[in-house]
Amino acid sequence: MFMRGWCFTGMEPDEREQLHALFAAANASTGQQFQLSDERSADVLVVDIDSIYGQMTWLRARQNEHTVIPLSAGSRSEPGLSLARPVTEASLTELMRALLAAAPASKQQAAVTTTPAPAPATPTPAATRVEPVAIAAQPEQIAPPPRVPRLGDYLAPGALTQPVRIVRDGAEPLVLDPETRVYFGPSSLKALLPFCQGDMLRDELQPLDAAAFAEVVKKGGAQPMARLRWLFALVSGEGKLAEGYAMDERFSLSKWPQIEREFPKHFRIATTMMKGPATIAEIAEQSTAPVAEVIDFVNANLASGFAQVERVPE
Repeated sequence: MFMRGWCFTGMEPDEREQLHALFAAANASTGQQFQLSDERSADVLVVDIDSIYGQMTWLRARQNEHTVIPLSAGSRSEPGLSLARPVTEASLTELMRALLAAAPASKQQAAVTTTPAPAPATPTPAATRVEPVAIAAQPEQIAPPPRVPRLGDYLAPGALTQPVRIVRDGAEPLVLDPETRVYFGPSSLKALLPFCQGDMLRDELQPLDAAAFAEVVKKGGAQPMARLRWLFALVSGEGKLAEGYAMDERFSLSKWPQIEREFPKHFRIATTMMKGPATIAEIAEQSTAPVAEVIDFVNANLASGFAQVERVPE
């Protein structure tokens, strides 16, 4: 597939986390054509050229076979594709579509340059009548129906414009604040599971005015929204690897994640993944954890940016 792996580099961890969330939303709207990867194996590098580290990465990457996209808040212009701050889902979607639109042209150009020279002309035999062949009509392609939103869709930066309350049976209400990127609700992760499972239509979200939200804040208990997004990625796959990844690819952790005490087996899985890249089956065998739990853990840490993958050559 053309330019499958993306890596965001050079920026602060908090911003990278937000970019990963925007990437997931934009990727979904373009048909899941791309996936996150590490810097070494990525096809597309989005580099923060406003930072010193980003400038070094920018210069190094331009010497390799990467598609390098500068990320900047300034007005300077770079040739080719670029991404301006503040990044939105719409701008990232537009960038993805530009890359996809360029793919067929580049492949076609490659085919043209490798076309062999025509063979010497030979005498043309007498023309014979060729009966026309009926061509079967191609079935009309029907676009798949739009996906019903889930909690994870509302956790992406820019998805909400004001605080909202979500109420589900058997659970303490959940309040999301898109401005400060925190949530208010149950302190236990497992108590949040009802919100992470199943579809979540927009009418489930109750907007809160300033007074109502002030009462929520007064009670305290704010938690980073990244923790909720991690949980959603952990349980939403239900033992199936996230779309765009394969069981024979090798996964590892770039740094030690926060291990939640409600999921004690994660310590063994994380320890195994810190040793180096391994397939899902190898991680399960070495950590003595069920394959489904390993997959869920990998999904969660791919979403948070803690896990990385070594692609299998196509």
